[in-house]
Amino acid sequence: MALPVTDDRTRSFRDRMFCLRAHHAPTLTRASGDSGFVAHLATSTHGATGWDWSFRLVRQGVGWSFVSDGKLTLFLDEPGQFVPQDAKPGDQVAVRLPRARENLFPHRFTLHGGQGGPVLPHGYAKLFVPVTFEGASALIEAFSSKWADQLRFGLHVCNTPVDFDRADGAIIDVGPQDEAGAIKVLDAFMRQHPKAIAPRGRPYGTSDGPLGFPRAVGQGRTDLADGFSWRKCQEAVASAGVR
Repeated sequence: MALPVTDDRTRSFRDRMFCLRAHHAPTLTRASGDSGFVAHLATSTHGATGWDWSFRLVRQGVGWSFVSDGKLTLFLDEPGQFVPQDAKPGDQVAVRLPRARENLFPHRFTLHGGQGGPVLPHGYAKLFVPVTFEGASALIEAFSSKWADQLRFGLHVCNTPVDFDRADGAIIDVGPQDEAGAIKVLDAFMRQHPKAIAPRGRPYGTSDGPLGFPRAVGQGRTDLADGFSWRKCQEAVASAGVR
């Protein structure tokens, strides 16, 4: 997903009112992040895999299948790589894939739940977690554990060490059916790593949520990860002439 097209006023408003930065935002030249840090976050997943339900069966033969999500086509030739096993061409299927998504969103490392990313059609919660740089890998590890195997969510963590001076160092996108489960994982993480969270206040356009974290409701694919914050700040600047 590409970076949003914004102007200086929107970027400034977002840094001050949504990210709640104590200093100016750092210059980030690589959307893919710091390669060493990204590798560290990937290692923190311990190779966790999950089911991605965004695919459809295209065609199959004896011992092999092609599946596609509309952009990516995969050739599967090992047993148990997709379910249901009795699917016919055109049917929706879930494919077993690594849960880490290193380049899904600019400047974010994304981790999906054991059952894939959040369900979008009916709206989803966005939880904003001011995780510290030191606590980021532990957060990824917690949401890679067996306690998240039955959940669908997207956890988006800053992928550059210098970018954690913000209220939304991590964002969790999660549907209503999985929100309670995600909160349980987050609560357990906080109890085990109390210094991994550095509260900064409530970002613009959000409300008080569970465990004291800011919460908002996302609508559609464009609100995933940082999309919601960009949209809300663009709307604020356009409607109120914010400087």
